[in-house]
Amino acid sequence: IQSDHGSIPQGINPLMITFAVNQKIRDAFSGAAPRYDELTDFHKKIGRRLAKKVCDGGPFARILDVGMGTGGFTGLLTEGFPSARVIGIDFAAGMIDRAREKERAFLIVQGDAFSLPFKDGAFDAIVSNLAYQWMPDLARAFGHCRTKLNQGGKLYLTIFGHDTFGELFETLKECLGSNDAGIRRLAGRKEVTEALEKAGFHDVRVSSEYLKTVFPDMIALIKWIKEIGANALAKDFYLGKDLVSRMNGYYNECFHAGQGVYATSEIIWVEADR
Repeated sequence: IQSDHGSIPQGINPLMITFAVNQKIRDAFSGAAPRYDELTDFHKKIGRRLAKKVCDGGPFARILDVGMGTGGFTGLLTEGFPSARVIGIDFAAGMIDRAREKERAFLIVQGDAFSLPFKDGAFDAIVSNLAYQWMPDLARAFGHCRTKLNQGGKLYLTIFGHDTFGELFETLKECLGSNDAGIRRLAGRKEVTEALEKAGFHDVRVSSEYLKTVFPDMIALIKWIKEIGANALAKDFYLGKDLVSRMNGYYNECFHAGQGVYATSEIIWVEADR
């Protein structure tokens, strides 16, 4: 078994490693919750498209949104399925608190995607918008998700893919002289497909697209990543002022766009049947 720091010594429970990673992600997103809504227009745009796809695939009577965040996407599902029982779940207390502050027509549950607190076969559809990329073991997470779907149940999700922020990784490699940027790269389309099939899903449909977002400069990009809690999988890694300055110069020169710089996101779209 391998971690970001090499082999796990004998006697160490891999589930403890998963818990530690999950706790780090949980803390990062709880801290990001107060400003999450104002910083995630990109996520909202993807969420609106995903909600339409789910609505086109319905009708569904029981729907679960995994990694609901502050509940914006979950609210779209309740609008699309006004007579359905819609439940949103998230493991970050800060996100749950923000969701509960809003007027809502869905049930909110705090829980973990690796141990969804519902009976097997409880849902007609499970959906998730840009959340499963944080799972340290996709096949295990998908497998647990599958058990909560009834026969004929559907999975719809979006996930950030491996090529997300490829410009930033190239900049780190160029300026650091190493492939080890201290950040775990996300799963690619092939890995996501394999994880779904290993979990037992059928008729797996996976596609991807590339979208560009403009930021004032590379430093603004890094700040945004940190503010939305998305740097949770980074190892302890210090970037000195000189290195940051070189990186910013390289990024601005190589990935210039109008009055700023661009960053590419790979969005992987998934539809699968139980």
